[in-house]
Amino acid sequence: MKAKGRRIVVIDQHTQVIKTTQKRAWFPVNSRPRLPVSGGRASVNLLGAVTDDGDHFISFVDGSFTGKVAAHFLRALQEEFGEKLVIVLDNAPYFIAKYLKKQAAKAGLLLEYLPPYAPEMNPLEQCWRQLNEGRANKLYRTLPELKAYLTSTLPTLSSPRIYEYLC
Repeated sequence: MKAKGRRIVVIDQHTQVIKTTQKRAWFPVNSRPRLPVSGGRASVNLLGAVTDDGDHFISFVDGSFTGKVAAHFLRALQEEFGEKLVIVLDNAPYFIAKYLKKQAAKAGLLLEYLPPYAPEMNPLEQCWRQLNEGRANKLYRTLPELKAYLTSTLPTLSSPRIYEYLC
């Protein structure tokens, strides 16, 4: 199903921090499991998109999320998926920025916003959960280690069916 000949794309942002993601696990009786931890706060920012056809596109972001970064990501989506897009996004400050809305209108993109405080309606959250599951009980000590994990894992993520979230 297409929105009047337009492709529907849901986008979301995510940050992976250098830390151990803890998850329940089995250990021998009377053993004392230990997980390595890091006091570091370094992180990798991601912007992701999934289409109504199940295609996904995820990009690393250098620095902070801003309206200009989001606008650049929307241009990349147009190059990847075609010009006629309906973009569904949350109400993060950089997604509601005037600059982003102006650039989207200029590019012929339609922006639709999810209700505030409703991450469960965003299908990309499923992709981010998959990333966290793969990191469970592991420590990546440096940004290059974390980026290597993400680079190898991102192509293997299963795309959610967006209509199960939006309809």
